Amino acid sequence: MSRCWWSTSLSLLGDESPEVVIEIVTNFAETAEAIDRDTSVLYAWLAGGLLVLYLALFRLVATASRRLRQQSEANRDLALHDTLTGLPNRSLLRDRALQAIAAGRRHGHDVALLLLDLDRFKEINDTLGHHHGDLLLTMIGPRLAGVLRAQDTIARLGGDEFVVLLPEVGGRGAAVAVAQKILAALDEPFSVDGVDLDVDSSLGIAVSPEHGEDFETLLRHADVAMYAAKEHQTGTAVYDPEQDANSPARLALLGELRRGIEAGQLVLHYQPKADIETGQITGVEALVRWQHPTRGLLGPDEFVPLAERTGLIRPLTLVVLDRALAQAARWAAADRPLAVAVNISARSLLDLDLHDDVAAALTRHGVPGERLALEITESSVMVDPDRALLVLGSLAALGVSLSLDDFGTGYSSLAYLQRLPVHELKIDRSFVMNLAADTNQVIVSASIDLAHNLGLRVIAEGVEDQSTWDRLAELGCQSAQGYHLSRPVPADQLGAWLDARVGPPQIASAAR
Repeated sequence: MSRCWWSTSLSLLGDESPEVVIEIVTNFAETAEAIDRDTSVLYAWLAGGLLVLYLALFRLVATASRRLRQQSEANRDLALHDTLTGLPNRSLLRDRALQAIAAGRRHGHDVALLLLDLDRFKEINDTLGHHHGDLLLTMIGPRLAGVLRAQDTIARLGGDEFVVLLPEVGGRGAAVAVAQKILAALDEPFSVDGVDLDVDSSLGIAVSPEHGEDFETLLRHADVAMYAAKEHQTGTAVYDPEQDANSPARLALLGELRRGIEAGQLVLHYQPKADIETGQITGVEALVRWQHPTRGLLGPDEFVPLAERTGLIRPLTLVVLDRALAQAARWAAADRPLAVAVNISARSLLDLDLHDDVAAALTRHGVPGERLALEITESSVMVDPDRALLVLGSLAALGVSLSLDDFGTGYSSLAYLQRLPVHELKIDRSFVMNLAADTNQVIVSASIDLAHNLGLRVIAEGVEDQSTWDRLAELGCQSAQGYHLSRPVPADQLGAWLDARVGPPQIASAAR
């Protein structure tokens, strides 16, 4: 029993000796029990509260943790996938390509990267708006997935560029076969918000280990091949080091070409054109050569394509134009007013400053516009037909004669041909040199008839013998050039050649 004692003493007489002692005894058992009971209840409530708080915090923390994991996964997915199409992006493509290349190295199989670019995609955005363009981009992946294997990867690099990774392929031939399937799949129109869109594309192919053993090299080489396919309008192209302006050898040549242009190493050779019926010389074509200080005289095929893919094509064109008109002025001063033709590249044709450059050169040398002919190719016009038409129209206003070169090898439609302000069609040498073949005769004859119906003159290049000359005359071709008449020669040799011709040469102005 719990007790508590209190004791005290009282002195009644005032002295220190107690006379009365009082002792009080109290029992606290019930109080202690009540305290213990209340304490237990308090502890129970505290424990229950802490448990409730723990459960609440646990749920809160678990929910927050789950959301953080989901957000982390979403961020990782965004970091590895294109936000518009949902396709793998460059980072994920690189990871998969590296794994594929490593596996190919171990097991001895090839890996291919196919770089796809949609041709004239900008026209869709400009005409229908970016909404239609974005919808079209989202349809590319599903369309390609229908002709690819599950293990192949379709990625979007950005804009209208897509990459297909073939982690296991049987060499370049198999890669080309897949590329053809892809182009065939894209030939089917896309229905975008009720509008059927035809999509053309160009595709470059690079195969490992033949064209590189790392992702960056393969992708760059596929890009080079893609631009080659776009330039030549072949649909597909496999990487060719000769087309790579960024290879060490070509980069070195590019630097030499830049210095060569500045040092005046470009020279012109001239090939005469003649009227087939009368034999009179109607003009000459200026053909550029590079007098390389160590490699000798280089033909245009060795350096013009390099300049075409870089910023050097404009200064090269200006040099050729300036020297050709300077020579035309010298011939005119010598009472030999020969018209001169200059080839214009695709890049130059799309340069809105070309009109001013030509006008300035004509004025500088005092040569009338009708004594200058500019030769363009069908393929260069089709790179951007509307822009090309604008530039050609401004050139025609200068009185310059315009000739459509390599006719029959390009892809221009008759509708565009009718709109071009050209004065002459030039039949490609590939048809003329094999004119004996029945098919080529049909093509040449049809081209001549078409030109005449459009009011254009016709000139055949690559004429190498008298029988071809005579046959062209029978078909109604008006002019010709080729080795049968003369090889391209320097200006002084051309003058000697003209002087040596039987009888006085009959000189005519440019064909119009």
